[in-house]
Amino acid sequence: MVYTTGGCELARITIINPKLQVILDEFVCPDNPIIDCNSRFSGLKLEDIEQAKYHITDIQAKLLHLFDSDTILIGHSLESDLTALKLIHKKIVDTSIVFPHRLGLPKKRALRNLVSEILQQIIQQDGK
Repeated sequence: MVYTTGGCELARITIINPKLQVILDEFVCPDNPIIDCNSRFSGLKLEDIEQAKYHITDIQAKLLHLFDSDTILIGHSLESDLTALKLIHKKIVDTSIVFPHRLGLPKKRALRNLVSEILQQIIQQDGK
């Protein structure tokens, strides 16, 4: 996600299946001018986003073709992603809820910390 004059917007979407195969990985052209690429967390660069072939409506159509109301979505802080996608989905497993912050809501554990602790892997290092 990137910060735009219209708020936080989708700039890239990656979907993997249960076999960890990438089934969708696309840059998305935000509807509004970009203020900040949020590179520290997103790894996105302006030049990548500027070459995006798809708009959010294109991505919504692709997702509606890939999923139905019975599909279970798994992710971290999915409410942010679904809001950016302008979609509502009821069957989700959200790791920010499954592994809550020790201080409770509204705080959430960072995905990089969860992955480090549970999977012993490093992610989101140096904008990667």
